[in-house]
Amino acid sequence: MIVSKINSRLIGSFFAITLLIPPNFGLNFYGINFEDIPLIGIFLILLTIKLMKLNLDRFDKSFLTFFLTFVIYTSFFTKEINLLNQTNLRFYFYFGLAYLCVDFLRKNNDNIVEIFQPLLFVMVANFALIIFQIELPGTIDGWISNNTDSTNPFTSGRLGGFQGGGPNVIGIICAISSLICIYKIFQSHSFKEYIFEDKLNSFFLTISLFNLYLTFSRGSYLAFVVGLFVILSFSNSISKKTKIYLSIGTLGISLVAIFLFPSIFLKQSNRGYLNSIAIINIDIMNGTGGGNYIKEVYKDYLVTLDEDILIDRFDIEYSANQKKDTKELIDDNSENPAGGYLKMEFDYRDNILPRSIVSFFFSNNGIDWLQIGSNHTSGVVIDLIDNSSFFEVGGWADGQSPGGSYLDGFINDLTIKVEDFTYSYYFNEKNRDSSYFIFLPASKEYYDNRNDGKIVFNENGLKLKRPRSYWIAIPNETTLSGKDFEIILNLDLDNIPKGNETLFSQSSILKIDEKENNQSWKWSIVDGKMYFFWVEDIQSGYSNYLGGQSLRSGQLIADEGKFNTIISEFSLSQFDEITTSHNGFLTMAVEYGLIVVLLILLLIFYSIFRNFESTYDIELALFLMLFTQNLTNDLVYAPDVAIYFWLIPIFLIEKSLRINN
Repeated sequence: MIVSKINSRLIGSFFAITLLIPPNFGLNFYGINFEDIPLIGIFLILLTIKLMKLNLDRFDKSFLTFFLTFVIYTSFFTKEINLLNQTNLRFYFYFGLAYLCVDFLRKNNDNIVEIFQPLLFVMVANFALIIFQIELPGTIDGWISNNTDSTNPFTSGRLGGFQGGGPNVIGIICAISSLICIYKIFQSHSFKEYIFEDKLNSFFLTISLFNLYLTFSRGSYLAFVVGLFVILSFSNSISKKTKIYLSIGTLGISLVAIFLFPSIFLKQSNRGYLNSIAIINIDIMNGTGGGNYIKEVYKDYLVTLDEDILIDRFDIEYSANQKKDTKELIDDNSENPAGGYLKMEFDYRDNILPRSIVSFFFSNNGIDWLQIGSNHTSGVVIDLIDNSSFFEVGGWADGQSPGGSYLDGFINDLTIKVEDFTYSYYFNEKNRDSSYFIFLPASKEYYDNRNDGKIVFNENGLKLKRPRSYWIAIPNETTLSGKDFEIILNLDLDNIPKGNETLFSQSSILKIDEKENNQSWKWSIVDGKMYFFWVEDIQSGYSNYLGGQSLRSGQLIADEGKFNTIISEFSLSQFDEITTSHNGFLTMAVEYGLIVVLLILLLIFYSIFRNFESTYDIELALFLMLFTQNLTNDLVYAPDVAIYFWLIPIFLIEKSLRINN
């Protein structure tokens, strides 16, 4: 009786229930928790049905051949041989469950899209999360508040969902739910009539799109557009002319959205940098083993953490030799002297994109430059407050030096490049009080050698001193606001500052020709990491910054008397950064070898090619959405969405085998 009631919608309901159970809740039996129970339940039911009517045909034999090959390869042909590897077992389970679902559907003439239908009720539950702003345990679960006093859902946070995969996972679920609703409208004879007649579908579409927007997941936005274009292309109820207008309109709306909300679409991402690290760790045949991606790819970062934290948060252990080299490099070099050139580039507008880019470099000869970390952007154009007062090298005009730290060494020369103009300043004794000035703190009063202490010069430049003693002022001969510019400092430092110290700034509020000035921006070094701080409003002060706390930010070190850079020391604030920003196929290539991933992709694209027709328009659209987002978020590893990912490729492969027959 139970078997007779099984259908695709009921199967989809089991899947949807897992998306409403918070992660890691309950059992914790060999990685299995309450959110896994519905999937295990439907797996056992479908397996029982299969065994009761066991009759192996071509599809069964083909899948079993692939499955056994994958099991043997991932168990014995990786660097870590572990028959009970949890990551491997999850892949086996998802492959097996997807196969059983497809086998059941083909024998009962059920519609695979019905499996996705119960996601609409997941949308209602997540809509409630937004309305009541319910925060769940975990950093990326429930409603993720941005710690403001606002209760406005558009500005106070983002949706992370019940399922534990965070905004990107619930984002693709919202995108799928939205597309299913839109597909129903496309299938109707009259769009307008259907929208008003089927009010329930219109309601689900509205809250799905609302939820999707509030995930602020760019990957999900892109996936939704991909799916929309697919069903639009295949739709027979829309004329070619209308398709062109809709395509142009969708593209136009997307471009307008990018320019209206650049902080969402154009903010910096670590994915390109993280992918470049992963590519280095790919082997053609021999992967690192299931679940070892983070351990191997981010080893140079993670070895800097305490052993107990590594085991507690990552379940990772490193040998003493693995930890030794990197820690010594970080700990020992900051105290040594180093000299060379440091450069900050400010790109006011990134070509036609409405965002500013800040980047940092070092050189040991002033000609050949190496970047410290990667480019940094907030995703918007940074309009610096215009300031006509002095530029400053080192400490601030008000004498402030955060944490009591200061630049210890000599400043030799400074170059300011603004568009096509170059201004150079040499800090020798001859140029004092002509091309640059030495003032007492928080004033324009000249520093007096007789009363205030001797200024130290060498053959190259001027000794930097604690800003409470004096500060170095540079005449402001140009405006930097709304322009591209770069600052180059030639320094000889006794050590790399461990605290927070200003390298160069436009922060002086001293009056020049009776004009009032407010602090504008500063370039700082904090524990060897470069930062760019700027002021948007006087009350908030230097609350905006770029650089520093990111895997993309390098760290300046001393290396045999010269500047050099290493990867920045890892902190737990970057936990989500290294666990959610991967390309799923790239992760598989690292863990199982490149050849396995290429074969899987070959099978997938072959099945798509064989079934690329309007009959399977919604199936192709849904899979291409999942495929697109898997390029930026490893959905194939996400317990809450992986089953949806593998379902359609196996469905299309089964259809391909029928065609070949």
